[in-house]
Amino acid sequence: MSVPPALPGLREETGHLLRLAAPVIVSQFSLNALALISTAVIGRLGAGPLAAVAYGSATYYLGFIVLVGVMLAVAPRVAAAHGAGDERGVARAAHAGLWLAGLLSALFLPVAFLAAHLIARGAPAGIDGDLAGTYLRLYALGMPATLAFSALRGGLEGTGQPRVVTAVALGAVGVAGLLSPALSYGWGPLPALGLRGAALATITASWGSALTLAWVARRRLPRLNLPRAEVLAELRALLRLGWPIGLTLGAEGGLFTVTSLLMARFGPQALAAHNVALQVITAVFMVPLGLATATGIRVAQHAGAGQLRLSRRAGLLGMALAVAVMLLVSLTYVFRPEVVISVFVNVRDPANAALVGGAAALLLIATLFQAFDGLQVTANAALRGLQDTRWPLLISLIAYWALGLGSGVALAFGLGLGPRGLWFGLTAGLCFAGVTLLARFLRRTDPRRPTAAGGA
Repeated sequence: MSVPPALPGLREETGHLLRLAAPVIVSQFSLNALALISTAVIGRLGAGPLAAVAYGSATYYLGFIVLVGVMLAVAPRVAAAHGAGDERGVARAAHAGLWLAGLLSALFLPVAFLAAHLIARGAPAGIDGDLAGTYLRLYALGMPATLAFSALRGGLEGTGQPRVVTAVALGAVGVAGLLSPALSYGWGPLPALGLRGAALATITASWGSALTLAWVARRRLPRLNLPRAEVLAELRALLRLGWPIGLTLGAEGGLFTVTSLLMARFGPQALAAHNVALQVITAVFMVPLGLATATGIRVAQHAGAGQLRLSRRAGLLGMALAVAVMLLVSLTYVFRPEVVISVFVNVRDPANAALVGGAAALLLIATLFQAFDGLQVTANAALRGLQDTRWPLLISLIAYWALGLGSGVALAFGLGLGPRGLWFGLTAGLCFAGVTLLARFLRRTDPRRPTAAGGA
């Protein structure tokens, strides 16, 4: 008589989750560091260039969030094939992932260049439209590399090789960290290119990391000659799985993008302060984002083994860890906001007093929603682990576009709260999303429901 394998205890489950999350968190931090470095370098050029970057890059980041969200479909497809010992399936998913990256890049670039043209001609008063448009055009050239990197990353992480991705991502940070100030400020014989230099440095780091990871993937992933029809069929499967993920992430990212565009109505100082505060919370968000990825994997593993109770526990554990991290970091915003703001601007320069004060006020509001932001991203990932993507998309659309944006506009312009009103809108949207997605996960994993894992 065979003895069933022992079920993991809470401590063991926590260990599994953290071991999965650690390299992913480092990779996420490394990739986000490219934007942080660019912002920090440009912040030393003054509030004007910083505001132009915030306005010009808003379109890019909305596209980035949606398209990288679609690319998240590569990893589970590769992982499923790898778990089944299907090398052909691994090669097929990885190959189709690169095709998907090329397709999405071809769709994105014309939109980005059109947006740059419109921004240059119609920027609000106080925003240098030509500078904002130029920055967007340059920055957009890195998108194909970013999407190719995402495809290759999905192939390597899906086959249990996340550390090499982390190493390449860290290398990209080192390149950007050296090139960005060198090209922006004109070190040595190099010309001082200002924010154009920061954009070029990010592009160089992005393409370097994509090409390096491609070189690694050629040696670590199976290489097979596949018929085009087979790859196209896999491409369609990736799109079916990925589009709800991309739109779900885009619903939240779109709220932040539109908020940035609306913030420009309050002047360059307000927009620069918003950009600094947004970079701070985005950097912190990489921790719950890594935890969310690990949480989704653990939920899916337990659900696939028919252990719905363990899926529920893994999901709730990931959410609790994400919320705890966000609450802990929020203490910095309350007691020492100048510490994080000083990464991006010189807080001792009297000329930056208004910018620093505005960013500190927004970070104080962020203490209200950061825990819910950690909750919603891990709850979303846990639901993806249950193959539930369409309801989270609907919840996100309601939370961010109806409640978040609607209340933000009403508070900022209707009640005259200004920039703070827009951030109170962010708070409302994220709180609603976090609570509703948690309720959805609890319902889907309720052991009293006979169709808990597969029901609507």
